[in-house]
Amino acid sequence: MPTSLAIRTALPSDADALTAYIAAIVAERLPVLFVRATPPTLEQVAKMIARNTADERSALFVAVEKNAIIGMLDFSSLARPQRRHVGSFGMSVARSSRGRGIGTRLLRALYAFAKEHGYRKLELEVFATNGPAIVLYESHGFVHEGLRRGAVMVGEETVDLLLMGKGV
Repeated sequence: MPTSLAIRTALPSDADALTAYIAAIVAERLPVLFVRATPPTLEQVAKMIARNTADERSALFVAVEKNAIIGMLDFSSLARPQRRHVGSFGMSVARSSRGRGIGTRLLRALYAFAKEHGYRKLELEVFATNGPAIVLYESHGFVHEGLRRGAVMVGEETVDLLLMGKGV
């Protein structure tokens, strides 16, 4: 694992680098991620960072190496009062950095944040075709809690969404 890697909360000064990172992920058009017609603008990314900074129960973590963002994890609580003990997240890692433990480091930052803020459960949705992500989540104790059959279209094919969860 790289020693120059830092996992930290995204800062307003990260807007340019995070915009470039997200644009690269969007450009991959991976069949295991939700498709976006266009990547978010710098203004949209700056607002996302500000929103996560302002909400003490949300977090936007970035993995930074050599001043470049190589991964991110976006976490938020569920809105309904009876579900505020639960948070959900999405995560991605740059193509050139996959398989290096970046996802594990991002998850560890999430666990610390969730414990500190009183969460009791973490949830996620993952494309059933995203084998590497499923293996990572299972290795961290996430269990399969449900399945949304045919919930996503990838080209002309339907793909299931797995619902996974873990206690904090």
